[in-house]
Amino acid sequence: MTTAATPALQRGRQLHPLHVRRATVSRVEPLDGRMRRVTLDLEAGAPPIPWVPLAVGDHVKVAFPHPSTGELILPTVVDDRPRLPEGASRPVTRDYTVRGVEDARPDGSQQVSIDLVVHGTGPASTWANSAGPGDVVGLLGPRGSMTEPSDARRYVLLADETAIPAIGRWLEEAPAGIPLEVVVQVPDASCLVPLPQRDGARITWLMDEMDTTLAQALRDLPPAQGDYVWAAGEAGAMVQVRRAAAELGVGGEALQPSALQVDGYWRRGVAGRDHHEPLES
Repeated sequence: MTTAATPALQRGRQLHPLHVRRATVSRVEPLDGRMRRVTLDLEAGAPPIPWVPLAVGDHVKVAFPHPSTGELILPTVVDDRPRLPEGASRPVTRDYTVRGVEDARPDGSQQVSIDLVVHGTGPASTWANSAGPGDVVGLLGPRGSMTEPSDARRYVLLADETAIPAIGRWLEEAPAGIPLEVVVQVPDASCLVPLPQRDGARITWLMDEMDTTLAQALRDLPPAQGDYVWAAGEAGAMVQVRRAAAELGVGGEALQPSALQVDGYWRRGVAGRDHHEPLES
């Protein structure tokens, strides 16, 4: 009997020129007790934000107005790098997944949606908690898109609350016919977010008080050849997920490195962590 070859499971990379855009809030919708969907209208003539299917981790840097003065100072782009006016302080920025785009605005401008978790009193949460139509922010990037493999036999997706927007994109954009095993951990039941419906997707919600980690959830899933494991969330938890993935094996074969993508979106106790940093940093 011939066994089907294991999929290659390669990610694709596409670079984009850097653009800095001003955007105005047109709508804010509560999704649960802690998450808001903010819809932003790019100013007329602004370069559109790229939309690449299955690039579920595409993100923009949102630049917020100064919390005291309300002034928004944005860099210009010089030689594909951001440059601030002389003497100007860098605005506070945070990375957010591009949840959706709409290009058919009456004035020809693009509309972009991002989902923000509101927690604590940091500059981003404070802004998101009071944001309303007419407020202005800056959007930088994305600098590139990483498309996920389209040839997996099953997607195993693990996320905390901050990666729910990417999970929404997975459910909408994954190729038809490929099953999805989704595990999402949230602080409590008030943080459950409606997710897109999809045939062949099984979604499991974990509550912090259940004392079940995403790493343990991965261990509890029977591995299968052709799995692609994608995980994103708090960096310390993602280290544990990566270790659990290293223990997986099918038919005596370990999970191939290209079949695993783990991203630390944030780290407990660290403000504004760059998610490009190593998980252990």
